[in-house]
Amino acid sequence: MDTAAESAALNAEIVEMLYANNRRSLMAAIVVMAALLLTQLQLVNATILIIWSVIFLSAYGSRGYLTFKYYRDQRREQHSQRWLRWFRFNTGFCGLAWGLAGILLFPEAAPANQAFLIFALVGVSGAGIIVYSVDSLTTNLFTGGILAFMIPRFLTHGTSVSIALAVLFIVYVIYVSVAGHALAKSLRENISLRIASNLDNKKVHQLAFYDFLTALPNRRLLSDRLQQAFVRCARGQCYGVVLSLDLNNFKGLNDSMGHPAGDELLQQVAARLQQCLRKKDTIARMGGDEFIAVLDELGCDKAEAIMAAQVAAEKMMAVFSQPFQLQQSKYRTTPSIGICLFHGDDDNEEEVLRRADIAMYQAKKSDNLNSIQMYDELLHPAIEMRATLENDLAFALQGDQLSLYFQVQMDDSHLPKGAEVLLRWQHPTLGMIPPDQFIPIAEETGEIVPIGQWVLQQACQQLKQWAAMPLTRSLTLSVNVSAVQFNQPDFVQMVSDVVLHSGCDPQLLQLELTESLMVRNVEEIIIKIQALKVLGMTFSLDDFGTGQSSLSVLKRLPLDELKIDKSFIKEIQHNTYDSFIVETIINMAKNLGQTVIAEGVEVQQQQALLQTMGCRLFQGYLYSRPLPLGEFEAGLTGLRAEAQTRTQAKTAPKTRAKTKTADT
Repeated sequence: MDTAAESAALNAEIVEMLYANNRRSLMAAIVVMAALLLTQLQLVNATILIIWSVIFLSAYGSRGYLTFKYYRDQRREQHSQRWLRWFRFNTGFCGLAWGLAGILLFPEAAPANQAFLIFALVGVSGAGIIVYSVDSLTTNLFTGGILAFMIPRFLTHGTSVSIALAVLFIVYVIYVSVAGHALAKSLRENISLRIASNLDNKKVHQLAFYDFLTALPNRRLLSDRLQQAFVRCARGQCYGVVLSLDLNNFKGLNDSMGHPAGDELLQQVAARLQQCLRKKDTIARMGGDEFIAVLDELGCDKAEAIMAAQVAAEKMMAVFSQPFQLQQSKYRTTPSIGICLFHGDDDNEEEVLRRADIAMYQAKKSDNLNSIQMYDELLHPAIEMRATLENDLAFALQGDQLSLYFQVQMDDSHLPKGAEVLLRWQHPTLGMIPPDQFIPIAEETGEIVPIGQWVLQQACQQLKQWAAMPLTRSLTLSVNVSAVQFNQPDFVQMVSDVVLHSGCDPQLLQLELTESLMVRNVEEIIIKIQALKVLGMTFSLDDFGTGQSSLSVLKRLPLDELKIDKSFIKEIQHNTYDSFIVETIINMAKNLGQTVIAEGVEVQQQQALLQTMGCRLFQGYLYSRPLPLGEFEAGLTGLRAEAQTRTQAKTAPKTRAKTKTADT
């Protein structure tokens, strides 16, 4: 046999064949026993007949009981080796009983009865050899018991006729044994071929309808089961439910412990989920770390069905309460579960699965990671939009849909100091997509990495071009860096390559980091910042005041600038709390040797108040909204002219005062 599965299947079928013949062989044995007793009744002592009858009935009675127990065993295929051992032992006992007949029922003075006895035993032996031929050891035990007792008796105490019969019996047994062996070989080969064919068919079926890793139903079988559930629910006018389960941070496990650990986790999750659902329910693996459960006939009342669905989801959630054992270490994970109810009448498979997936996505986005969410029609448009943006964003860069806008940054002399580079997405059908909609999607999907590199390349090329123009040669550019982008292992190398390849002045490039980055490995952050500062570029902490960075962390970071978040600037004239926070940030930055820039400055009064607090750099709609490159460059001339006008207006009264004094 080629595989252990085929060998086990062959053994199970052989044992089944042996036990299947027990009823017929038992009836035949009783008939032969009765015939022997009748023919030898007048020639053999009654006590001997009774003794042999007891031995015979014990042997075949135990066979009947053994057969009864065998068919009561619901898992007899798994226990085939044990049942085969018992059958062999019993067959040897039966052979012994027939062999004793050759001794105990042998009539010394009646050749005709001797001949009948030997013919009876020949028939029993031949039948046994044929019936037990599929297992050679069983055959040998049966015939060996007969020959061991009968032949010596016939050879030593019989007549010449009985001796001749005994010799013929030996020849017959040998011949039938050889023929039985050939028959057994042919029979086993045929069984093996049939089993191999069945196993191949099972393998094809398994590959077609079951997941190779978890052995759960796959998408194809799930589709069939879901259609059946629709039919049953429609016929019974009851509700069913689809539950979509997705593991949280599964990618992190694969990245940290490797894909074998991820596969092991999926197998254990599959086993636990199977145990927590009803036998008639379906749990399938859709791919990756997503599982789908289909439960039907939950009740005719909608509220009752929703309650049953919640209970099922909570059971699925509960199986994650205990840690998983992965590669000699314990691992904990939590799922997010989405629920979609169906009634079966007008439900569409694709739509039901889609709604369950939408609900699961909402659960994943909630504050509670291990959450359960029921599908809500009101959330559908927003989820549809997000799915569209997520799909289209993957092609935005190569489709030239992304562009850079520039928002000017001013100093306290009202002169442009530089600009912040802002990313914009002009969707081909949806128009301009706000950054707060697509940037989070880009970070979640990882698209922010190639997009961030493209933004940096464009900014460096722009600095190189500006270096040739007197109006722009001293301007700085601030480029936002996502935490996802910064945490890439090759971030420092990537930035260095881009800057050096562009030929721009690194001292005019500023990278803006977010406070969310500061809660990670501070030592690694410091190493990366210092490595890039060697090239001459500076670093700013964006949206300061809204994150979680502590003073102890802040003072260790080699930052050059703090950018005060616009939420504190908006009410700075009227809210003393915001005013106090802003002034505190400015004083703290001075003590740390860092400059401060305030974003979101919209009115002159805000700038004036910030200046009195010691802030010297500003950004906001007071000066300019974010503009495309052409408009930004055109606006620089106006800003410088306005600054010159302000300067002249301030010096004009002093000039008139000097002239008046001279006239006097």
